[in-house]
Amino acid sequence: MTRTVVVFSMIALIAGATSASAQANVGSGPLTRALADTEPIVGVLTIGRVKLAPGLVIREIGTDSNVFDEAEDPKDDFIIAAAPDVAAFARLRFVQLSAYAGGELNYFKTYDQERSTGYSTRGRADILLSRMRPFVGLGKSRTRTRPNGEIDVRADRSEEEISGGFAFDVSRYGQFYGAAYRFRTRFDDAFEDGVNLAPALGRDTWDYTGGLRTELTPFTSLTVSASYRDDIFRFNRNRDAHSRIASAELRIAPEALVSGFVTVGFNDFRPRAPEVRPYRGLIGMAAVVYPFLEIGRIGLEAVRRNEYSFEEADAYFIENTVTASYTHALFGEVDARVQGSKSWFNYGFTETSPSRQDKLNVVGASVGYNLRNRTRISMNYEVARRRSPELPERNYNRRRAFLSWTFAI
Repeated sequence: MTRTVVVFSMIALIAGATSASAQANVGSGPLTRALADTEPIVGVLTIGRVKLAPGLVIREIGTDSNVFDEAEDPKDDFIIAAAPDVAAFARLRFVQLSAYAGGELNYFKTYDQERSTGYSTRGRADILLSRMRPFVGLGKSRTRTRPNGEIDVRADRSEEEISGGFAFDVSRYGQFYGAAYRFRTRFDDAFEDGVNLAPALGRDTWDYTGGLRTELTPFTSLTVSASYRDDIFRFNRNRDAHSRIASAELRIAPEALVSGFVTVGFNDFRPRAPEVRPYRGLIGMAAVVYPFLEIGRIGLEAVRRNEYSFEEADAYFIENTVTASYTHALFGEVDARVQGSKSWFNYGFTETSPSRQDKLNVVGASVGYNLRNRTRISMNYEVARRRSPELPERNYNRRRAFLSWTFAI
């Protein structure tokens, strides 16, 4: 049975749905994972049974001292970046629908070749049966951004997701699920250090997952899962790889004293090329928020993952990133925030690639005003510094001063 048949067989289960119950967003793919599984309660417009939450996020209006992340002779420019969007949610008798559509607008005053527009759309339908509840998800995006901390160029990138699966209630508090998705990544006319990103990083990912989610308390849930994943590089099959991943995720609701999530996993990553060493080790992600004495908020984030390098000689690298922030109430609705992050990119997993470590440090501060609809208008200043001891041409320093309007955490 082909991968396409597996995914569409899961989707076909939806046709027979005839009953109602609740459903959580288990088994989602990379794009649909960000969809809400409960109806929005802030800034909502109601049209019949549909809840709409439109918005406009202004990420930055300001200056960037190093637009191209250059080691020498950096170029500065004035930038405006905005993202209008709308989220939709509807819960009917036999189906729950969640959708999102957003745009991306980037304006550069001097370097007009960096100007771009993009979009992102995604949606998921959960069929509400008595205990068995199938679901299907679709997503598509086209953006022009830096894909990760290794790549400096703003690359035209398109992503597509098709996903499907089912959830089954094993008890009042426990839920088993199985899911599969296909995720397609493509690059268009993008080069980093002379390397064409289209054949270097363009790939199809097929993922098959089974797991169990259980409610530990009214505010916490635990999900354990196992996945098998294939990465297929259409233009360079020597870069193909497959992974076996076991993970556990603890989620804490915003109503609890500490809120957020912690995910810890073990990845058995096996590249096809014999000269590339496998990676067998921990991966994970975490983001938690803790209110401090009713006048502040501490935020902690962490990421550990293996990521494909655009350089075939390096094959892949391990990223470790830690971010800490503190927000302090000054007076009225005005607050101040400081934030810092440190990233390590570890290389040296092929026979021809020497071991090395690149570092990226980012620190910033802002003063903001909080609006009633849980948004924050702020003035921000940020300094970034990357160092690659073995490849000094990848070093850079960057300063940004900008105004932003972002959703409060």
